[in-house]
Amino acid sequence: MPICINTKIDRFHINEYQFDTHILYQIESINLGFLFFYITRLFMFTSHIGDQMKQYFTGFFTAICLTSSIFIFMGSKNKNLGDITVSSISIYPGKRGGGYIKTYNDQGHQTAYFGTGENGVGLIGVHNSVGSQVAYLGAGAYGSGFLNTYNQAGMRTLYLGSGGQDGGILQTFNPNGKQTSYLGTADDGVGVIGVHNAEGEQITYMGTGEQGGGFFRTNNSKGEMTSYLGEGKDSRGGHLQTFNMKGEMTSYLGTSMHEAGSLEINNEYGIKVGSLGASFEQETYRGDGVIMLYDRTGEFGWMTDGKSSNNHKD
Repeated sequence: MPICINTKIDRFHINEYQFDTHILYQIESINLGFLFFYITRLFMFTSHIGDQMKQYFTGFFTAICLTSSIFIFMGSKNKNLGDITVSSISIYPGKRGGGYIKTYNDQGHQTAYFGTGENGVGLIGVHNSVGSQVAYLGAGAYGSGFLNTYNQAGMRTLYLGSGGQDGGILQTFNPNGKQTSYLGTADDGVGVIGVHNAEGEQITYMGTGEQGGGFFRTNNSKGEMTSYLGEGKDSRGGHLQTFNMKGEMTSYLGTSMHEAGSLEINNEYGIKVGSLGASFEQETYRGDGVIMLYDRTGEFGWMTDGKSSNNHKD
């Protein structure tokens, strides 16, 4: 904003030059070096004129200096430094903690935060146009890095970072804050994938078994297992197990302990009532196909094999 200085002096003459009684000066901008240079030159000029002229010039330049001081003082209250170009910036902690940088939009809402958190760790926060945080990148309580994202309501929707065992994990959440999926490292250092329903209950799980083999498991809405596909605990080979809503196993299809194929059918109480597999004779494996049926209590009732058409009953 330009500054106007209106100085009143009497009409006077200096040689052939004539000065009017009112002189209006408009200063578009102030450069102190430029100003004092001309003040010095004018005082050198007034040294060749009389005392009365010196008084006129002294009053005139006093008005300029006072007005310039006011302008500089008012300008110092404006904290906007304009455009700044630098090679690097170092920010050190102050009296209230670590250093930081904040940015704001035209509406005065914070849009970003870059600096030091409460625990002395670095972090970056990103906000939407109304000032709500939508992303957070920083260090956790144990010194590991992580990234959180949030929806417009402030609910967390994603976590990407290190888990409890220092392994990487990815978690997603629905708008109600319930976990919907998990991809990462389990407590024993193996990879796992978990899918959850809208209530946060895990309904599918794919990972690594105790023997190092892979498996896939499904659960009902209460988190109880309904099927299992993978390697068994005794390393016999792959198998498929199904379970009812009470948690009782209803069928088994897979590899037996003797590395042969096997199918077992159970009733609703988990009691075996039928089987199809390879036959044995006095604990000696023959390799012939055999079908066996049992009563509801699991007692043997009937058997036939693929080599003989005779039925055997104890």
